[in-house]
Amino acid sequence: MSSAPTITLARKPITEIPYRLRLRSMVYPVSHEVLTWLLFWPLLCLIARQAVFFSGPARTAEAIVHGAAMSGARASHNYIYVNLGMLAGFVFAGHRQIWDTLRANKLILASLVLAVCSAAWSASPVITVQMCIQVGLCTLLACYLTTRYTTERFMELLILMGVIAACMSTFFAVAMPSYGIFQGYGGGAWQGICPSKNALGISMAYLLTPVFFTRSYGRGRRLAYTTLILFLIYKSQSRGAWIDTAAMIGFVISLHMLRRARAREAAILLLVLATAGVAVVALAIHFWPMVAAKMGKDASMTGRTDIYTEVWQAIIKRPVFGYGFGCFWYPGNLESQRVGLALGWPNIGYSENGVLELALQTGFAGVGLIFLMLGKAVAQGVKLVRADDYSPRVGWFLTILFLTALINVDAGWFMTCDTLDWLLIVMSCVGMNSQMLHRALPQLQG
Repeated sequence: MSSAPTITLARKPITEIPYRLRLRSMVYPVSHEVLTWLLFWPLLCLIARQAVFFSGPARTAEAIVHGAAMSGARASHNYIYVNLGMLAGFVFAGHRQIWDTLRANKLILASLVLAVCSAAWSASPVITVQMCIQVGLCTLLACYLTTRYTTERFMELLILMGVIAACMSTFFAVAMPSYGIFQGYGGGAWQGICPSKNALGISMAYLLTPVFFTRSYGRGRRLAYTTLILFLIYKSQSRGAWIDTAAMIGFVISLHMLRRARAREAAILLLVLATAGVAVVALAIHFWPMVAAKMGKDASMTGRTDIYTEVWQAIIKRPVFGYGFGCFWYPGNLESQRVGLALGWPNIGYSENGVLELALQTGFAGVGLIFLMLGKAVAQGVKLVRADDYSPRVGWFLTILFLTALINVDAGWFMTCDTLDWLLIVMSCVGMNSQMLHRALPQLQG
């Protein structure tokens, strides 16, 4: 019985490689560099939560109360059109990859469809359609980036953007204090390139996350970056950002410990961490007035509890589908006027809680879709975190989702086009699902 013939593949000299393939291999790295530079402005605006350089001077206490900024330039939406044009270009360039990504992540697609359908019962369908276009382009950009960048490469890009944003914020605060120092309250809190001190603290917290999982930099460079970002978080004087960052670092340490522990030790460690977490939350709730006083805050979280009460009353009047995406705070909405009058804050414009804000816009149906999307990603991460084929990207995705859960307690946004939060949330959910499908592929082939 003769043996099967052996096929040997010889490596061709570079001169024998077809010219088209050689050209493609040269163009691919160049296209990535061009894409990185094109992403600079949109990413910087997402980090800053506004258009840098055109935002106008920092807000005063009077501007905060009346919900308006000092500068008329900030009211200009020209930079939004520039951003939307750039995002539309990215989406057009990667429409095939984006569609494949959405088909594999149907909950993201369903959330966008619900937002668009809400124009049917919105107080202002035009505004709803405009908001859907903006958040849709941001969501599609996130899907596109997951196909064009490896997670490691994107973490490198975020760290680069973190250095740039931190240096610019320091420059604004030191050299241009009328722009970079928050004028709302005393204390000299930094807001840097962001519209408020809380926005600066939250953006820096998100930008800190990749340094714990990247393999591209040595210990010294990672330590220097961590110090820089923590310095900005401290100077923001945002107590919420301080607590969220500390909890996020604790979560990263816990992940590292779970990865290194044996199976039985990991189960015990997980039980201890869960018990400690519940105990900390219970003690914080019980002693909250004392804790708030120590941080220089009042027990109502600067009036947030009153906002939550009035917003909840509005939600239960339209619990299923809400008031229309992006339209609850529309001046023509009588219910938003009632909330403003009850709070003595006519132009409040925000629920101070990501979940409540989403419930106002798309009801419990929208909240349910987002929770299913996040819950699926977390469940996948739990399966992958101790797997033999574990990748640091899984830890980063879980850290993003954990930080998102914390931030959305007293701030945060779901389905928004002008913050870094939603971009990273979508990328984390898509990336986790991709990692799970990649893991299952060999089993299907077998």
